[in-house]
Amino acid sequence: MKQKNTMETELLTRGIVIFGATGDLCKRKLIPALHKLWEKDLLPRGFLITGAARRDVGVDAWKKSLGEYPEEFLNQLDYVSCDLSCQESLNTLPKTDDITYFLSVPPERYEWAIINLKQGGLLDDPEKSRVVIEKPFGYDYQSANHLQSVVERHLREKQVYRIDHYLGKDTVNNILATRFGNILLEPLWNREYIEEIQIFATETIGCEGRSQYYDGAGVVRDMLQNHMLQILALVAMEAPCRMDAKEIRREKVKVLSATHLGEDMILGQYETYRDEEGVDPDSNTPTYVAGTLFIDNWRWKGVPFRFMTGKKMPYQCVEVIVKLKAPPLGLFEGETPGRIVMRLQPHAHLDIQIDVKSPGLGESVELATLTHRYPDWLGVDGYEKLLYDAIESDQSHFVHSEEVIESWRIVDDLLCTGDSCPIRTTPYIHEVGSWGPRNETDSITNWDYPE
Repeated sequence: MKQKNTMETELLTRGIVIFGATGDLCKRKLIPALHKLWEKDLLPRGFLITGAARRDVGVDAWKKSLGEYPEEFLNQLDYVSCDLSCQESLNTLPKTDDITYFLSVPPERYEWAIINLKQGGLLDDPEKSRVVIEKPFGYDYQSANHLQSVVERHLREKQVYRIDHYLGKDTVNNILATRFGNILLEPLWNREYIEEIQIFATETIGCEGRSQYYDGAGVVRDMLQNHMLQILALVAMEAPCRMDAKEIRREKVKVLSATHLGEDMILGQYETYRDEEGVDPDSNTPTYVAGTLFIDNWRWKGVPFRFMTGKKMPYQCVEVIVKLKAPPLGLFEGETPGRIVMRLQPHAHLDIQIDVKSPGLGESVELATLTHRYPDWLGVDGYEKLLYDAIESDQSHFVHSEEVIESWRIVDDLLCTGDSCPIRTTPYIHEVGSWGPRNETDSITNWDYPE
């Protein structure tokens, strides 16, 4: 087939179309990830990368705006001006035998994008066409249900790739390898031996130019509903019978279906948030949330899953701390219940903390830590992994529709506003650089703050 401004001497049978190609995500994440795949010779031969947006900037100007790349890579790039809200304009898109459409556009445009792509005949073959949807999938439980109804009417689930970029990270996927690649932890991984589990996803930065989006979203939509609940699902799920998309996602849905909020929810807002450009001076958007989740199933009944996430906090990290129960009889001085710590970022590592005898004549013990440092320099960017999987039609690290709906159900009460809400959702104001509103948060549990 003939392609303009691209690899004219080669038959182009596969490709990706990135809608919103003039946006920040395309420039910062998507094109660099595709370039990495190209460098590693992991893109199919003759693979066409098409940028698409409403602005008619032209292919040369678009390529120049992306930064410095080898000419051989740029030869695989093309640009088309079109509008997702206008079905006829989509006729200018390339026609390849196998195509991936990436919706790097505002969430309110997802519905018409799916409708017009389908009605334009671009998604008719469920084996050779797919749509990648950025988060958020919906704004709350009701809107997620509506969007899913649109998806179900026009696409098969096998064509839909809902991105949570955390699921592309090596260190997050290492949770499954650590749990199910070893028999060592399995006998301990239940309510008989685990006192509680703490999940942290903390940031030292503020909105950093995202104020307009963030003030309408808040921490519950930005972090808890997706990233943190996905980590919880990986930590708590049963072993799949096979390591494929269907079975992994089946087990995650089971966990999320059994999960509900506890009563000790605390929302906060760092004290300078309302001063940031683009933020409503009277905003009650939470930038911090901490609380407890419970999973009502045979393995986890009664075990509290504590969580904390927020901005402008003392330390930036994503970490899971599994606090083991103390032995039934304390025989030694200075005993500390064991810990299993999974640091996902930065400087990812796995720690197993146990007591060993202190040197000397006494019977006291001290804490010893067995550590494996995960080799960050060998890891891949989340988008690199997820784009590769989408191109190869592997949904293992994408979110199933039932996971999305269950996640919105879990956090629904936290999205309530006004005096009639079942829990307080007006945020407490807390100091920048603190672990949230401490008087309230410290009542939840004895936190093992990251350091």
